[in-house]
Amino acid sequence: MSNLLLILLCFILPVFLTAEMVIPINVIGNLAVIAYPESHIGNPNKTLYADIPNLWCGAQKLGEHLDVEYGEFTRLSDGKVFPGTLNQGKVYLEIGKANVRVAGRYRCEVRTLDKQIHSGNLIIYLPPVLDFPSAVRVSEVLNARPPHVIGAERKGLHGERMVLECPMLGNPEPMVRWDKDGEPLGNSENIEYDGNNLILKELAEEHAGKYRCTGDNSFPLFVDGPSIPHQLYFDQDIKVV
Repeated sequence: MSNLLLILLCFILPVFLTAEMVIPINVIGNLAVIAYPESHIGNPNKTLYADIPNLWCGAQKLGEHLDVEYGEFTRLSDGKVFPGTLNQGKVYLEIGKANVRVAGRYRCEVRTLDKQIHSGNLIIYLPPVLDFPSAVRVSEVLNARPPHVIGAERKGLHGERMVLECPMLGNPEPMVRWDKDGEPLGNSENIEYDGNNLILKELAEEHAGKYRCTGDNSFPLFVDGPSIPHQLYFDQDIKVV
């Protein structure tokens, strides 16, 4: 009988030991935060800032907290690495007021006390904003919902080429659509698109009017919540002389 028990234990014990070895360590944290822009207009002379909650991550095993001894955050868009700040066995990326362009996806890597490296993904959401490549005359309508930006009136000569900019920025990347005088702008021989910009190739009377580009993205306001749409309007009046 004792020999039989010994044989059984020889088979059973390795199973328990193997199960113990493969128990996963989970990286936890605030999986997503939202950047709240101070305005919706930026250019090289006016950096557009947002208030952004700090990112943090830590480690768990079977639901129990594990201390980490080091951690860092990598911005996936450009590979830039930010060392984290340790506090109570977790690691933090302190952001606060920052350029809206820090929004995007990040990878957090932590090293637990057993010298093992574990990683998880985080995201900073950003509703649509306008970040112009050069200084422009635009203004934002106070307290408008959705946010609404108005450009200065533009005049063009018959037959000349005009580019209407719509430098939408956000995370996720906003979808952009164009309307003219309240109607969706389709395709024609005399217009073309360059990314989000609209090009009027040869100005004619039919091109005069109010143009609107709308930036649209959506994301949840809390983890596992429904996606909420976010929009931004940018209006431009065009006259042909």
